[in-house]
This record gives sequence, C-alpha cells and structure tokens, in this order.
Amino acid sequence: MPKVVLIALLLLLTLPSSLFTVFARTTPEDIYNEQRQAYETKRQTYSLENQKKLDQYEEEIKALNAFITRELENNTLRQGEILDEYIRRNNIPTVPETDGIKRNLEDPVENARYWITYAHEAIAFQAAKNYLFALTGESNINRDIVIQIQALQGDIGVLKSKVEKSKQALLSLLKK
Repeated sequence: MPKVVLIALLLLLTLPSSLFTVFARTTPEDIYNEQRQAYETKRQTYSLENQKKLDQYEEEIKALNAFITRELENNTLRQGEILDEYIRRNNIPTVPETDGIKRNLEDPVENARYWITYAHEAIAFQAAKNYLFALTGESNINRDIVIQIQALQGDIGVLKSKVEKSKQALLSLLKK
C-alpha cells in the first residue's frame, strides 16, 4: 500500500500546475482596480478636452468627499471626548470593548458609545470610497458627471444622518 501512495504522490508532483485551479479571495481593492482599468480604457476613447474635464471633476469629488468626511470625523471625535469626560466626571465603570459581549443599548452610556462608534466607522468607510464615472458615451459626459455628484450627495446625506443619530444619543445622555 505505501508504494501505491508514493507513486500517486509522484504523479501529482509531475503534473503541470496549469491543471490545478487555484481559488483566491477577491478583495475590494481587486474589484476597484478592475473597475478602474475598465474606466481608464473607456476614458482613453474620449477627446483630450473631455478627459481633462473628467479628471477635474474626479479630483473635485475626491476633495469634497475628503473635506466633508474630515469635518464629520472631527465632529464624532469631539462627541467621543464629551462621552469620555461624562464617564470620568460621573465615575461610571466602563466595560472593555471585547468581541462577543452584547452591549446593553438600554443603558444611555452604552447607547451613546454604540452610535458614536457606528458613525465613526461609517465615516471611515465613506472616506475610503471612490467615485468612478460610469462612462456611457462622450455625448453623455455631463449626465455621467451629474450622476456621480448625486451619488456623493446621497452618500453624504446618509452619513450626516448617522452622525446626527450619534449626536442625539449623546445629547439624550447628557440631559439625564
């Protein structure tokens, strides 16, 4: 029996590697790079003037997203500092953040902590977002740009509501 196993292993080792399928995890970066490559290929078919226009709007959208997320990030950091000061002044024992611990969101301190953390994570996700134009043709360039601007506006609107929710949770705690 050992000879059969040895022969089978030798056969497997001598087969070309192209016969074996390798499965790899697709990351968000892989998806973005693929989309970016398709975008760049399509963009190259546009006139130089329209390529510059796309580049300009892409940079402006990126800068606006960075500015807004930075401001909202500062806002949630201040909220966290206020919550920490409230906990310190009221000698409230804190439960260490550990995976698997269910938070009691009925507790106003835990509720505020949860929403501030949630908003903070949403801001980080938004800050990392990329907005590529869905190029549907050079004659539709203005519409394609407007669609991306509207997408950014919608995403920022949702994000602001999350930051507002964290603010309201903190205000609710402070009023008690």
